[in-house]
Amino acid sequence: MEDMLSRIVDMDEKVRLETQKAEQNKADTFKKISEKRDAIYNNYITQARERIDSEYKSELQKAEEKSRVIQDKQKECLEKMELMYRLHCDKWVDEIVERVISG
Repeated sequence: MEDMLSRIVDMDEKVRLETQKAEQNKADTFKKISEKRDAIYNNYITQARERIDSEYKSELQKAEEKSRVIQDKQKECLEKMELMYRLHCDKWVDEIVERVISG
């Protein structure tokens, strides 16, 4: 009978140890899953930031190019207006004076 009790106690101890191992294994698995999830998330965020930086630089470069084109057109228009003013200034002044006087 004592032998039977001894075996039951031994089996109970084995089961407890296996249960503890299983619980530890479960905890380790959850920890690994959590670490993997965090690594995936951080990797995704890093890649997203890199894409954003790349797109920002690309769009900034495009905007600067458009700005240069617009500035060049404005400069060209200003030069044309100044040329027209130099060529027609006297005529325009005479015409304005004539309209005001005859007016």
